[in-house]
Formats: sequence, C-alpha cells, structure tokens
Amino acid sequence: MRKLLMCGVVAGLAAVFATPMALAAEVQLKGISAWPKSFPLTGDYLRFVEYANKAGKGMFKIRHLGGPEIAKAPAQAKGFKTGLYDFMYTAASYHRGVVPEVDALSATQIKPWDARKSGAMGTLNKAVTKRIGGVILAQTATSVPFTLYLSRKPKQDSSGMISLSGFKMRSVPVYNAFLKELGATTVTVHVPEIYNALERGLVDGFAFPAMFTRKFGWAKFVKYRIYPTFYQLEPCIFVSNKALKKVGSKGRELLLKLGREWEHISHDHWKPLVDKEREILAVKFGQKEITLSGVAAKKYISLANTTPVMRLKKVDSPEAKILSKLYHGQ
Repeated sequence: MRKLLMCGVVAGLAAVFATPMALAAEVQLKGISAWPKSFPLTGDYLRFVEYANKAGKGMFKIRHLGGPEIAKAPAQAKGFKTGLYDFMYTAASYHRGVVPEVDALSATQIKPWDARKSGAMGTLNKAVTKRIGGVILAQTATSVPFTLYLSRKPKQDSSGMISLSGFKMRSVPVYNAFLKELGATTVTVHVPEIYNALERGLVDGFAFPAMFTRKFGWAKFVKYRIYPTFYQLEPCIFVSNKALKKVGSKGRELLLKLGREWEHISHDHWKPLVDKEREILAVKFGQKEITLSGVAAKKYISLANTTPVMRLKKVDSPEAKILSKLYHGQ
C-alpha cells in the first residue's frame, strides 16, 4: 500500500513539473526593425517572424519589440552586438560604418541564393560575425530594384545617355556621385520631407526603390522614369551568434534553413507587386519611361555602381577583397 502511495506521489510530482519543463525548452528571442510597423518592408519581417515561430514551436519563439521608437536605425547595431536584440531587421547599408563589408550588397543585383552558392554570403557573414557577432539570416525583397524618377524630361545625347544638367536631385551618399556624374545638383532631403520638396520645386527628382512612391504621395509629381533599374533592396534579417547557440543545434539548423527559404518567399512576394506598380504608374499617373540601351545603359549602371564598388575596394579586410571579386567582379 505504501509503495502504491509513493508511486502515486512521484507520478503526481512528475505531472506537476512536466509543463514548466516543456515551456522552458522554448527559447524566447527578441527582434527589432529599422522601420515602424506601418512601413511595408517591416511587414515582410513580421511575416517571417510568424513563419519562423510556427516552424519552431516548442524550440524558439521570436517576439518583435518594435522599431525606431525603441532605437534609431543607425544605433541598432550596437544593441544587437551587446545582446539587447537577438534579431535585427534593417538595411545592411545603414550599418556600413560598423560593417563596411556590407557595401558588397549595395552595387549588385546578385540574388542571395546565388551568393550562397558562390561563397559570397559566407564570406560576408565572416565579416558580420567579426564586427557585430552575428550573421545575415536572410536578405529580403531582392526583387525590388531602384529607379530614377524625374519631374520633367531629361536631354539625351547621340548614344541615348541622359543628362541631368539643370536638375536638382534628392540624394543620399551611396548614389550622390552617380547623380552628379549625370550632371545634377544634389540636395539632402530626408524621406518625410520629400513630398514638400517636390511640391515646392526644391527638387526635380529622386532615386528610390521601385515601390512606395504612391504610398508617400510622390507619384503625382513624377513625369518620367529612367530604365534600366539599378541596385536592389538589401534589407536583411540579422541573427546573433548567441541566439543561434541558445536555440541549440536543431534550432540553429532550422533557423538557417528558414532564412534560406524566406529569401525565395520574399523575392516572389515582391516581384508581381513591382510589375503591377510599374503598370499603375504608367496608366493611372501617365508617367513615361525612358529606357537606355547598349553603351548608354552600360555607362548608366557603371556610374550607379561606382561609389559602393570603390568604397568596398578601400576596406582593409581579407573579406572585402573576396567580396569585391564575388559581388562586383573587381
């Protein structure tokens, strides 16, 4: 009788402690985004979080903490490095001051799955690990390229190359030299101020990803778009090496697999939206397209790529030299 009683007590204790032990096995992870929830790219990351949490149920759970209201985008790498966040969703170029090797992603249209095959992504992740203690889990939205938007028609020479002489163009450092080489005067205007700058004629155009101009109300000021496109969006999901260790070998393998899968899912999500956007801008807003070809197109792309290519070549690290070859062919 006493043995039966003891067995019952042991069984009861096992039942009591079973649930907490199971819960403890699910590792809690924290993530942050460079952009607020309302920004379309953040939606891509939140879909990944849902996708990963479903696949990793019982092993790990990612909780989105927020965006720039917690830490401004350029400062998020510091919190990521010190372990405040396990995941960081951001444009890699925002952190070139900390990880200069990310310029490899700024002047290329190589897709991440091809970069993985060539060893380029692995080399870049060595640099990311050295600099901030993590890796790029997934590069997203790579089907969204950059386009040049103009409020009036530019002149073209005999080869078809455009001239932006007399144009005031909103610019950022990565393509400032490109716009100047095209003859433009460049102006620094923050994204929230672009609408007013266009409305008041303070700028005559801008370079921007081939989405979002309708969302921000800029499309009505644009009369011409220039092709070919250049660059591609390079928002990346970074995960810390500490987080990969916390989730164990199975969790790590799963997260890395999900990251590779998401690169395709994200690309395929955005591609039809980019194609549809191009159609809407032409039909609804009457925007005309100027498409360069031959020598003019090659020169145009080369000028666009000059700044990030040259910046990467100046980086004194073994990874930068390999990345220059694998991403830029230099």
